[in-house]
Amino acid sequence: MTYPIVNVTTSDGLLFHGLLTEPEHPMETIIIHTHGTSGSFYWNSFYKSLTESAISLGLSYLATNNRGSSIYELEEGFVPHGAALEHFEDCLLDIDVWIEFALSRGYKKVILEGHSFGTEKVVYYATKGKYKSVVTAIILLGFSDSFATQTRYPEKAQKEYMYEAQQLLRDGKPYQLLTDLRAQAGSTLPVSAATYVNFFIPGSELSNTLPLRNGKKLLLLRDIQIPILGVIGDQNDEYTHIPIRDAMALIESENKQAETHQINNSNHGFEGKETELAAVIADFLKRRVLH
Repeated sequence: MTYPIVNVTTSDGLLFHGLLTEPEHPMETIIIHTHGTSGSFYWNSFYKSLTESAISLGLSYLATNNRGSSIYELEEGFVPHGAALEHFEDCLLDIDVWIEFALSRGYKKVILEGHSFGTEKVVYYATKGKYKSVVTAIILLGFSDSFATQTRYPEKAQKEYMYEAQQLLRDGKPYQLLTDLRAQAGSTLPVSAATYVNFFIPGSELSNTLPLRNGKKLLLLRDIQIPILGVIGDQNDEYTHIPIRDAMALIESENKQAETHQINNSNHGFEGKETELAAVIADFLKRRVLH
């Protein structure tokens, strides 16, 4: 097998890198992984296990970067990017270019896999993406409702972030960071005014993508007509907003093509549980996708 670092350029001019691993005799199917907030194609500890498992099944594995990699990249002549500057809807452009790369190499079928914030991007793409017809399955690792996660924080911090963000937009300062550098759900990540409004204004595209908080009507998920696997640790309810078991049951009730699995004693990144995670995914692929 080979492990080349590859790169692509999006339609709006952003250069992304990824790691493509192919078996000696690749099948026509490739797994394309989308990382979570500020992640990368090399950040998570599960990449090695998931890659090796995919190769053992004859599948290629492409771990990718997107415009949510890094934190704050504001350079003249380039589209603002990084976790503090991205707009959710632009995930379509990012996944587009990676699928185009796969198609150019002769792959005909794509399995979209996402982790954390990447699960919302994958669900969004599977319903609205340009190449959704070549997507044969989706895998949601640590599935999340980012909008709900954010709703808890302003009250806890006793701050009104939306007012500040909208005032900065009115002042013509879309890329200025909010005063509280932990405004994005109390994380260690800052967020710009434009990104905060894009993500967290009521009715945003992100708010409607995987709204686990509502306990019903996962409308985008309902529209997906391919096999879906959701895997989550038992220490993740801050990301689902509702109890984990309720979130799992909701996903399965909203889409009969979906199945979910909980990994015990596991955090959001599946640290220490990488082998078990890979086994769950491999079982799903053999039963539902590769038969």
